[in-house]
Amino acid sequence: MLSLATAQCPVIIRQTQCRRQLLLPSLYLSARALSSKVPSFKKKGESGDNKRQHIVVALGGNALLKRGEKLNSQNQRKNIADGINSLSSVLKDNKITFVHGNGPQVGLLALQGAVYEKETGTEAMELDVLDAETEGMIGYLLEQEIDHALGEDAKRRGVVTLLSQIVVDPNDKAFQNPSKFIGPVYSKEEALQLGKPVKPDGDYYRQVVPSPMPIRLIDEQLTAVKLLTDNDAIVICAGGGGIPVILEDDASGTRIKGIEAVIDKDRAACMIGKTLGANGLMILTDVPSVAVNLGKPDQKWIKSASPEKMLALANNFPDGSMGPKVSSAIDFVQNGGWSMIGSLKEASKMIQREAGTIVTNEHGENHLEFY
Repeated sequence: MLSLATAQCPVIIRQTQCRRQLLLPSLYLSARALSSKVPSFKKKGESGDNKRQHIVVALGGNALLKRGEKLNSQNQRKNIADGINSLSSVLKDNKITFVHGNGPQVGLLALQGAVYEKETGTEAMELDVLDAETEGMIGYLLEQEIDHALGEDAKRRGVVTLLSQIVVDPNDKAFQNPSKFIGPVYSKEEALQLGKPVKPDGDYYRQVVPSPMPIRLIDEQLTAVKLLTDNDAIVICAGGGGIPVILEDDASGTRIKGIEAVIDKDRAACMIGKTLGANGLMILTDVPSVAVNLGKPDQKWIKSASPEKMLALANNFPDGSMGPKVSSAIDFVQNGGWSMIGSLKEASKMIQREAGTIVTNEHGENHLEFY
């Protein structure tokens, strides 16, 4: 799958011992789509209406698997195919880095491991190892659909999944307050029987695990991502938010060690985007846009807002769901880029500003517009 016609240097692709280990995600947008009808988004200091943009596309785990669907490869293939089709023009016209979620997928692997441990006495795999497994599994499915959608262009540019180890702080307060949803949805009665931390997720309940803040991609892998991206390859990295690792010093030097957690993929995408100097961050999920007073009679969908206005509305966005998406969008825009949040199936409409929520500095700090 790795086609680096434009690259001059060899790239080492690491593999793990779990299932099919492939590589990782981060992707997005289109300069052509941001045409004269739609104001062009550029990072501060850039000019040129026809300049290809570098867009980081963050695909939610729930966008890859709809709520209530059976967690099998057939359903995920269909949803991914539909999503890539919606993104096809963005992929063709821009430099893309994909990041994807893995909540439902890593939760299923954890459940399977728990059952196997109970039946055989064999210790289940740690969460960081399961994170690596899902990077390969989802990256594999994404690669196939991207290859199919782009055809010869995919062969020319290259499409690759990269395992991504992301450094976190072992003292992060998230380890004391699990908030990241993983696994399938449960009724309240089913959730109470799990014997694991659970929290409400809409009308259902799901298991929660620690979700520390990402600090940086390890240097060895950042070098590879930059090389690939600079040569216009479509890179899938930081899948599931990346594999959480810590740095420990011993007699032989500094060692990288995995830690049990799941990094939020939107925060990882924001970090990757800022590190690579991307123009835009597109966060795609299974809801049409960001709402205030969600589920209440006065619910309203946000069309466009400044980061300052989004920050003022922060109490509308709970941790574990919309909160990290909004905070990541704000962080990225404050760094000089633009961001969008919306439904994967409406990605093409989002580019035309007909769907989703746009977070931007272009209208001043008091800007807030509803649909």
